[in-house]
Amino acid sequence: MNIRLAAFSLLANLVVAAVATAAPELSVGKGTYNFGTVTQGKKVTHVFTIKNGGDQPLQIKKLEAACGCTAVKPSTSVVQPGRSAEIEVIFDSSAFSGKVQKTVTMTTNAGKTPTYTFAMEGSVTEELQVIPRQLSLGSLASGVAKQVTVIVTNNGGNSVKILAVNVNSNSLQMKPTIRKGELKPGESGTIEVAVTPRPEAKVLSGYLHIVTNHPQKKELTVPVYGSIAK
Repeated sequence: MNIRLAAFSLLANLVVAAVATAAPELSVGKGTYNFGTVTQGKKVTHVFTIKNGGDQPLQIKKLEAACGCTAVKPSTSVVQPGRSAEIEVIFDSSAFSGKVQKTVTMTTNAGKTPTYTFAMEGSVTEELQVIPRQLSLGSLASGVAKQVTVIVTNNGGNSVKILAVNVNSNSLQMKPTIRKGELKPGESGTIEVAVTPRPEAKVLSGYLHIVTNHPQKKELTVPVYGSIAK
């Protein structure tokens, strides 16, 4: 009788131990994706693969993107033991330029690693790029003109025309000259601006408004600022 009781007790303990250790386990093949360099406005799509290496179903409880520019879609919300699933991430580059990194955090019921953060990174190039973004005139003598240059580069796939350059300032007289009005893909053009402080000016500031026929970049604004030499 004691032998049977001991055997039953041992079996019960083994069952309890097995239940206690049974759990889903999350594994990720590669959690970071570098998309290289893309032109502003392009959507980058990548699929991350996850696997449940445990012996219980893995539940994807939440997928949270760091910003609204990133969309996330799992192939399933429950991953059975030994099976894999896909996490599709879409990054919209429309509002970005330069180096970027966007993350998506996944929360699951995994035993050891319940949360995991995926990352998409790379560089975004503006279709129409203006250099410099701001014109610093430095120190100018009242009434003395200074010549400055703005470079516009077409990184897109279609030709772009610079239609006009409008100026806005109460303290500066600005006369822009467009040296190249049509930019083919990959081409750059210069806008030369003669800037003269008005005699009564105390603080030098203004704006250049570069008007184009680009459907998404109809106007590029360049702030202009400087100081009066003492």
